[in-house]
Amino acid sequence: MKSKNFPLLLLPIIIVAAVSFYYWKIKNEKTVHALNPRREELIQSSHDQKFDKFSLSGFDYTGKSSWTLEGDTAKIDPGQSVYLNQNVTLRLRDNTLIRTDHVQWSQDGGTLRTDSRVEVDHQNAKVVGRGAFGKPNEGFIQLNRDIHMTINNNTNLVCQGPLKIFYNLNTMSFYRKVKVVDAKGILSANRMDVNFDADKKKIKEIVAIGSVVIERGADMTRSNRAIYTVDTGSIRLEGNPEVTLHKGTTEGILDGTFRN
Repeated sequence: MKSKNFPLLLLPIIIVAAVSFYYWKIKNEKTVHALNPRREELIQSSHDQKFDKFSLSGFDYTGKSSWTLEGDTAKIDPGQSVYLNQNVTLRLRDNTLIRTDHVQWSQDGGTLRTDSRVEVDHQNAKVVGRGAFGKPNEGFIQLNRDIHMTINNNTNLVCQGPLKIFYNLNTMSFYRKVKVVDAKGILSANRMDVNFDADKKKIKEIVAIGSVVIERGADMTRSNRAIYTVDTGSIRLEGNPEVTLHKGTTEGILDGTFRN
């Protein structure tokens, strides 16, 4: 008899344990749900936090600083984006300095964005444009549109944009209706790559690509590609060059000799 009644004696205990577990589970689920709004509250409150003289830095594989991003004020949103405002500057290792009024820095991917006016001081060239996107850790900055670069105070380069700066490679690439203007003439193309000498801190070469036109007074040349070398002062035309010369005209843009 004892052996037959033993399972029946356990039944109330099992029922009580099951009911207790059920209520314990409900209680803990309510506790978890009650914590979530509080967590969202805390995250949301960080959006209103402001910081003065906020600074971010990046480092290369050797541990040396490769860039510094600073702003007079900053706010952090729930998505961990940092909004820097007023006197925002990005200083690169080669002393290139980029200035604007507002930048959104995303921790995810290490990217920066702005729709504001941007000014760049790069070696012996100054550039202004509207809007920018960049990945400082990858050595890349882009100015989006309305680009105007001044070279050595007497040569102007304009384009619709974008301008892509690969500062680890000492190269700038200008896109869409690119035009170089100085007292000697006009050089226009679909795209221009400006290559800098890292040691001498000056432009060493300009490569014009696509529908290249060089106007020197009444003289004009057309080609698919043109390479101007600063040290030699020569311009090499590539891709079915056409040259139209008029007697008595003065030396033209970049003061170079033609060869192909």
